[in-house]
Amino acid sequence: MRARPSLSPELIIDAASRLAATSGAEALTVRRLGKELGADPTAVYRHFRDRDEIVLEVADRLIGQIIEELPPGLPWRARLEWLGRQLVRTFVDHPAIAPTVAVRTTRRPGEFRTVEVILGALREAGLSGEQAAVHHRVFADTLLSYAGMCGGFAALEESSRRGDESAWTREYQSLPAADFPNIAAVAPHFAAVDDDTVLTGLLTALLDSIERRA
Repeated sequence: MRARPSLSPELIIDAASRLAATSGAEALTVRRLGKELGADPTAVYRHFRDRDEIVLEVADRLIGQIIEELPPGLPWRARLEWLGRQLVRTFVDHPAIAPTVAVRTTRRPGEFRTVEVILGALREAGLSGEQAAVHHRVFADTLLSYAGMCGGFAALEESSRRGDESAWTREYQSLPAADFPNIAAVAPHFAAVDDDTVLTGLLTALLDSIERRA
């Protein structure tokens, strides 16, 4: 009989990441991890204090993968724009874990490296330490919120997504102008506003605000 490989933190997080990718963070129970690893669930506790510590490790790995792909040599504005767009793409690609990543502070290397890069870009733009602290939170919290929303939307059933997406060309277009004059005036333009348009608007507003402050 072939011996099972010894458990390590890396193997446990590999298994947890697989579970999170298919079933979401709620699937990360010690029992499920034990089954995935072919090990006694109690063995997990030799490496991690509790389930929450495992969830944060999985979330931080996802964040770390983003920052590792950052192209070198980008000026500060292009650097922050790349990070914002890549964050949204990553959350959409990992909808099961995205909502958890969006609302947690992992306090781990992936997050630390990301904050370091954002602060470096803000200081390069000319912000003081105090201003950089504020704008880091504004930038990160805004983009995490939007990316989390996009990831949550991607996790919906396809029929639900189709219904929501068609609302702008169906229900909103059919509202009576007498009752909703502002909607009626703008409704023909709703269909042209896609997710990329919204993300571009968010990034432009955030980055323009940084330039004005600097």
